[in-house]
Amino acid sequence: MRPNFPSSTTCAKKGIPYLFIGTVWLLFMAFMPTTNAQNSSQLFDLLPKAASDTVTLADSSVRKPISIEQRIQQNQQFLNTVQEIKAGLMKAPDTAFMQNQIPVIELVLQRIREQSLAEQSTVNLRFLNELENLIIGYNQQVNKWQQQIDTKAIDFIELGKKLNRIQEFLDQEKSLVVTDGLQAYFEQKEILQQRFSSVDSMYATKRMAGLRIQTQLSGVKIQLNELLESVRSRQTSFRRDLLKRDSPYLWQSHAITSEKPFSQVIEETLILNRVILRHYLETKYGWLMLVVVIFIMVYFGIRNMIGKIYRTKDFSNLILDRSKYLRYSPFLGAALILLAIGPYLFSFPPYLLILSFLFGSILVTTFLIRIVLDRQSMLLWYLMVVSFFVFGASNLITQLAQQEKWYLMGFSILGIGIGYRLLKLIKEKQELFPVNLPYLVYFFIGMQLLAVGCQIIGRFSLGKLLGIASTLSTMQGISLYVFVLVLMEAIYLQSELSKENQKDYANYLNYQAIYSRLKKIFSFLALLMWLYLLLVNFSVNQALADLVLAFLQETRTIGNTSFTYGSILVFFLLIWISSVLAKNIAYFASIRDSQNLQQRNKRLGSSILLIRLAILTLGFFLAVTASGLSLDKLAIVLGALSVGIGFGLQTIVNNLVSGIILAFERPIQIGDVIEVGGRSGIVKDVGIRSSTLQAYDGSEVIIPNGDLLSQHLVNWTLSDKSRRVELLVGVAYGSDLEKVHAIIEKIIAQDGILSFPVPNILVHNFGDSAVEFRILFWVANFDQWLQVKNKVLREIYLAFARENIEIPFPQRDVHLKHKEVTKHPPASELE
Repeated sequence: MRPNFPSSTTCAKKGIPYLFIGTVWLLFMAFMPTTNAQNSSQLFDLLPKAASDTVTLADSSVRKPISIEQRIQQNQQFLNTVQEIKAGLMKAPDTAFMQNQIPVIELVLQRIREQSLAEQSTVNLRFLNELENLIIGYNQQVNKWQQQIDTKAIDFIELGKKLNRIQEFLDQEKSLVVTDGLQAYFEQKEILQQRFSSVDSMYATKRMAGLRIQTQLSGVKIQLNELLESVRSRQTSFRRDLLKRDSPYLWQSHAITSEKPFSQVIEETLILNRVILRHYLETKYGWLMLVVVIFIMVYFGIRNMIGKIYRTKDFSNLILDRSKYLRYSPFLGAALILLAIGPYLFSFPPYLLILSFLFGSILVTTFLIRIVLDRQSMLLWYLMVVSFFVFGASNLITQLAQQEKWYLMGFSILGIGIGYRLLKLIKEKQELFPVNLPYLVYFFIGMQLLAVGCQIIGRFSLGKLLGIASTLSTMQGISLYVFVLVLMEAIYLQSELSKENQKDYANYLNYQAIYSRLKKIFSFLALLMWLYLLLVNFSVNQALADLVLAFLQETRTIGNTSFTYGSILVFFLLIWISSVLAKNIAYFASIRDSQNLQQRNKRLGSSILLIRLAILTLGFFLAVTASGLSLDKLAIVLGALSVGIGFGLQTIVNNLVSGIILAFERPIQIGDVIEVGGRSGIVKDVGIRSSTLQAYDGSEVIIPNGDLLSQHLVNWTLSDKSRRVELLVGVAYGSDLEKVHAIIEKIIAQDGILSFPVPNILVHNFGDSAVEFRILFWVANFDQWLQVKNKVLREIYLAFARENIEIPFPQRDVHLKHKEVTKHPPASELE
């Protein structure tokens, strides 16, 4: 209903003073510098406070009247605020996906509760582990959703406060009477009212949806916790009864009865595993795309490396002969790398996904090892692949099916025969097989013997568990060994490709050293991967993890000090990791320096020591922080150590500080030729406490770093590798000196002797038996000065011989004086 407006004349008479005041106010506001933040602050300061404030709305309007100009500003800025709130609501995360997924999760949980966890159900341990992983995965997803909803709820509270203040402003404006002079203002206010109503409605809708989702998530969270507790209780009961007889003895096999036919068990197994995998992958599409992208990058990276080596390296065949697997098929090599690490890229993956990665890696390994194994060995491998497929498929069955007993026992016996035959082949052809393969085969045979024994005495579940775990773990161990070889080949090719000189390639000794070091590192990582999946195959990974975590996290007290074994383990683990990293980084850096001996400025040299110190220091502080050690107590310990250092460790500390000074000042580098303390040789290593000098006789001299600073140090290769060579040659008196000079000058004008600085031939001395010439010249490479000296001396000797120039040698004339002596007869004869 349109209100009654006063006449225009009345409005004009009453509005002139207000118009004058409004004009002055607008001019003042136009020239007054203000910021948006100030405007916003002024806007909310002008609004009346909540009803709980001491000043009421009526009192506020009386004491602080708001002018029309201020109301116009407020209206405009509230329009901006409404637009911001609308944009914020539009950016809020969409809950449609949650609304679709929550009923599905609830349905899956209901099916698990009614069918799988009922008292009469016959699920096995593997399926209980599968349910545990599924529930933990759902729990993580629900926690993530709850965190998003909680964050959004906080944002909604702030938006609601802004909307309430705008609502208060609109309610306050209802008392104003619309006049012709204020028509534009009221139209603007009407726009604000409409936009506010729309945004307020959107806010209420989204808030109610968020509250509904929050309530549903809380209910699902409660169900997940209850089911997880129930599953773990069933797991504990199953493991406790694992050694008990759960099937008839072998000689009582006629007594085996089953409530369901085996075909129905397989059908239900396929349906359930497919449902679990589908629900898991619905939230892992991003990870699947990442896996595909990694595979494409690795494949094209390997292919590109091989192509560049063919095109740019003169010794490409020699290099590629050391990478037989990648040279045979870059695609299979990239696939094996991805399939080997695939199960570890997903959190709590279902067993079907793990088995898919394992089967893929076994298949790829089959194609790769054909190039190194003979026909008989490959036949045994094919039989193991069949056993792997049978045991892996059997592990997917979610119920206790006694019908599996005969074929599982048959394949266990077949595995024992394969293992014995493989041991014989290893003894006959040791060069074809890894050194540690017999240990894995012994493990496989032992587990299969136990599996057959358990099947005979009626421990069906335990026998099945042992057979599956041994077969799958043995095949995975062999596949991981090939994975390590492929990975080392890829790193080797990359290192060869990174060499600038096209004719360079790693010599055999360097290659073997790098191969041995990398093999230890990657073999250790592969061993950890193998142990993890071994625990998964034995279905004890989660139980063992909970047990270990409970032991490590339990608080223990000694005196007034509280600690946990977990904090101690974290401390020493990080220290060990940092020391291993420092050692290996220094090793590979030294290899890089050995390839740049001719260019001192491109060598890291003693800077490797700084890298090692930085890694060790960072590792120490990370260990202290991660383990939760008190810095105050650490300061006390360091203070006590400083006293010991001051009294008994002065020499050690001196060497440590000297090592740091050497690293910063860099007077020596790895590969430099130095003389110190009467010993000379090549610097092999600059350590934290001491340095290693390799003498020319092959011995290695350990020199404390303090001696390198306190004694006179001669570095022949500090600025460059050139060296001056000095020769002393004597000719006989009477020789033609100019001719001698010309002969020597011609000889030293050869390759290997620098023309600058200019060689000098000087008459050095008049000796006892020769005129001595002093020959001075420079060689570019310090390592070759002995060979150049030898060549020059030989040529001088031959040239002097041809020109009849005598090279005198010291001679001494001995003159013997002869004197006649009269012999007198003895006195006895005279008598």
